[in-house]
Amino acid sequence: MERSKWLTNQHKTKFFFMEQNQHPLEYFSISEGGPFNKTVQKIGLNTNAKQILVALCITWLPLLIITAIEGTIYSGVSVPFLKDVSIHVRLLIVLPVLLTIKAIINSKSIDLEKYFSDTLMNDNEKQAVLNKELQRVKRLINSAVPEIIFLLIIIALTISPFQGGILHEVTSWRLAIEGGDTVLSFAGKWVVFVSIPIFQFLILRWLWRYIIWSLFLFRLSNTRLNLQPTHPDQVAGLGIVADVHKYFGLFFLAINVIASGEMIVRITENPDSFTAIRAEAIGNIAICVVLIFLPLFFFIIKLIKTRHQALMDLGNLGANLSSKFEEEWLRNIPIEKKVLERKVSTSTLQDYSSVYRSTEKMRSVPFRLHDVVMVILVLFIPYIPILLIHFSIIELLQKLFGLLI
Repeated sequence: MERSKWLTNQHKTKFFFMEQNQHPLEYFSISEGGPFNKTVQKIGLNTNAKQILVALCITWLPLLIITAIEGTIYSGVSVPFLKDVSIHVRLLIVLPVLLTIKAIINSKSIDLEKYFSDTLMNDNEKQAVLNKELQRVKRLINSAVPEIIFLLIIIALTISPFQGGILHEVTSWRLAIEGGDTVLSFAGKWVVFVSIPIFQFLILRWLWRYIIWSLFLFRLSNTRLNLQPTHPDQVAGLGIVADVHKYFGLFFLAINVIASGEMIVRITENPDSFTAIRAEAIGNIAICVVLIFLPLFFFIIKLIKTRHQALMDLGNLGANLSSKFEEEWLRNIPIEKKVLERKVSTSTLQDYSSVYRSTEKMRSVPFRLHDVVMVILVLFIPYIPILLIHFSIIELLQKLFGLLI
């Protein structure tokens, strides 16, 4: 009786320590954390709609009111406020997009974290590797250092216009003449010291979060994953990585919208600049495509090794199956006896051949050419207004039909 009690206590103690060592996984939201997010939550801006409304009331609405008072809202200068495409693109389009996409990307990134945990890793890997990486990412996300650095960068960028930037541009709503000197108008001061810094901070913050996410994928690519070479997605079960990662392309879409706004202003002022603008647009799209798909190449070595090992294993299995099939089916014995004695059927060989061909088609990168084409087309969308400004609709249709014929 005493011995039985002692054994029971021993088992309880062992189970207790096992439970203590099993830490539950804490998934991270890539856009959450950090002093900025904590401040936003503390003041009650816990929905996208509230954040967008407050952001517009701070960045864009004051400019509308101030330029109306100063008489530069629609006329009075070469570039009045309502005709300044670049600032409206930044504050009315890109700024809300930067605040909206976080809900989408957070949801998709958590889904991918759970997929790695539940499907591609065993319990030991979860505790020894994944939990450690999740904690590392959360520390980076919650760190105040990057956001302090962003503020320092923005301060440097804010000072730069006084060194010959906007003070030497054509007369616009941002400038005023005082005592014969060109200075920033009150609206110009607001946009330089308030609106643009907020916008720049969000851009830098998202860029940092993308870097963190890319580092997370890099570390996962170097862990032991339970890849399945016969998986229908033809990338051993990593197809979902590309499907989730593509949502970060929304950030790069916003970057191209900014570039498009600047180019619209340039081509409106100088129609002959189309050739240079076209080259810049192509360069912007190419760089963004590289940056979007580059983290997915982290898995290329693992996929190549998985495919090679799978083909080796299937090759050995195929040799054994073929040998047994030939031995049991090609011997000179009555067909009835072959049917009764057979161990390897023709359907087994057909199934094997199907699996082998499927493994041969396994890709070395977790995305397809179709994915790249779709991203390019999406990134091209912001530049369509430039084409509509430079060409007439008829000219565009003629060029399009010329490409199709």
